[in-house]
Amino acid sequence: MKATCPNGCENTTYSTTVHVQELWEVNESGDWVETLENLDISFPPSPDNLWFCRKCGAKATVTE
Repeated sequence: MKATCPNGCENTTYSTTVHVQELWEVNESGDWVETLENLDISFPPSPDNLWFCRKCGAKATVTE
């Protein structure tokens, strides 16, 4: 997989979504208090997600 900025930025970092599993401490209502541990990545970055250049903010092109 490779992301490319459409504006030609010589950038190598992008933002996108991933789904992670965390172990939380919660209160009696189930509200988050503290993250105790990062357990696993349920869904890693996907070429189907939106990716954005961290330098200029443009929507990146992602190829597999």
